[in-house]
Amino acid sequence: MKSFVIFGLDAFGQTLAVSLEQSGHQVMVIDENDEAVRKVADIATDAIIGDPMSESVLRKAGVSSFDTAVISFPGQINNTVLLTMMLKDMGVRRVVARACSELECRVLEKIGVDTIVFPERDMGEKLAHTLDKQDVFEYLRYSEDYSIIEEKVPATWIGKNMIELDLRRKFGINIIAVHEAGNSKINISPAPDRQFAEGDVVTLIGSNKNINKLNR
Repeated sequence: MKSFVIFGLDAFGQTLAVSLEQSGHQVMVIDENDEAVRKVADIATDAIIGDPMSESVLRKAGVSSFDTAVISFPGQINNTVLLTMMLKDMGVRRVVARACSELECRVLEKIGVDTIVFPERDMGEKLAHTLDKQDVFEYLRYSEDYSIIEEKVPATWIGKNMIELDLRRKFGINIIAVHEAGNSKINISPAPDRQFAEGDVVTLIGSNKNINKLNR
């Protein structure tokens, strides 16, 4: 079990708190909005109504003992920067912050935010990718240049195995999982000599350039 403290309870923060708690993790939320806090009070491990920009509130809550702090202050880059600096000074090991623009991303990178999330951009990219490629089921930006996608195996793969396809050498792409047709379980260690069948779904990781090349 991991521990998370979430600052900011807009729809994103609330959804994150509920999802993490349902996954069995310890979750504390801190927000000035008493109505927003009450919405998750029965779900979160701890729910605090207070000013997240107050150092005394942070220390009293014991935020330094949490594995990860998540800051969700859309449109409030100044508060995000200040809170990040306070959390780092208090010894919080990992800070995740939400950004609303590329400029905010660059600012947060410079002050040492460990992970930056950009929900609006990422959801737009995911939707565009799945609309553009009808056989792509899931899309996840892994970094600026790399992505993970889940897609139905191309017709040209059927009857061939990973050794024959040689995707790593030809495209710089790795298969990290195979959801075999007719099987509810996902195989995260597929045999390299197993032949692909119609209806198989593969999870791939690679550069955006090479994934696009593969899907042409």
